[in-house]
Amino acid sequence: MAMIDNPNSSAAVAAARAARPERGAAPAAVTASAPASVPASVPVVTVVEPEAFAPLGRLGEWLFAEGAALRMVRPWAGDAIPDLSQIGGGLVVLGGAMSAHDDVEHPWLVDLRALLRDAVAERVPAVAICLGAQVAAEALGGATAVPSPHGGEGGVVELELTEAAAGDAVFSEIVDEAVRAAVRAGIPTRDGTRLPVIVSHDDGVVRLPEEATLLASSAGAPVQAWRAGKLLALQHHPESTPARIEYWQARSAARALGVVEDEEEAEALPDSELPAEAVEAGARARADAERVEPVIQAFGRALARVLVRNARAHRASR
Repeated sequence: MAMIDNPNSSAAVAAARAARPERGAAPAAVTASAPASVPASVPVVTVVEPEAFAPLGRLGEWLFAEGAALRMVRPWAGDAIPDLSQIGGGLVVLGGAMSAHDDVEHPWLVDLRALLRDAVAERVPAVAICLGAQVAAEALGGATAVPSPHGGEGGVVELELTEAAAGDAVFSEIVDEAVRAAVRAGIPTRDGTRLPVIVSHDDGVVRLPEEATLLASSAGAPVQAWRAGKLLALQHHPESTPARIEYWQARSAARALGVVEDEEEAEALPDSELPAEAVEAGARARADAERVEPVIQAFGRALARVLVRNARAHRASR
């Protein structure tokens, strides 16, 4: 488990950037430091990163900017999933190429489900993204289909916000900021009921936990965003960038063309082995993402602000 404990230093921001692999490069190591070195006034957010090819990315920079320290947990590097007493004031669970059902190959998923159940029960502020959202659904009594019966999604899609989203205690502030960014950029929102987001997934949640509130859907995924307690679950990728979705979509196309057999192989494929059709698919996805980049950034920054504020309040309440 690596600890980044000075959220305001240029070195800490540089470490976050170094920890983000660009176009498939292996992530650089983050220097570990003792949790005790974090000042009591700084909220600690634990980030579970299931694999190197789905990194925290710029969400880490936005969390730093809000004053958080990050404790990185990387199961792909052999880190154990912590229990609730170790995570600090907040939790982020990222995506990955494995499925929510892959307990045999990835036994840490069992512990991750337990952590997510405990986090919801104890009302710990948390964000679960893509695979994280699927694992959270399973942990809380919902169901994830592998693959989704609605098909996969990749690139930029339109979120359709539910009526509950407008009044949600966690989600509404994030959505409001993203809608304002869309209006400024001339991106249609249908009176604040639609938002563009970046997606990349084959699996999907098909049954929500009983306690969950549906916040958004899309044409290819009836469950795109939901909340249970203080856990916000997102099928889309607010941490992603145009370059990252180019990388993912090029490799998804390579898999569809039969160059590789599965998603994990595809994500490790070097650029030099991509067929021209895959390169073109990636370039199209990047262009789409660049068009809506102001909205993606506004959503991500607001997400970081809300999570850190709630993590700070949770820490103060204990």
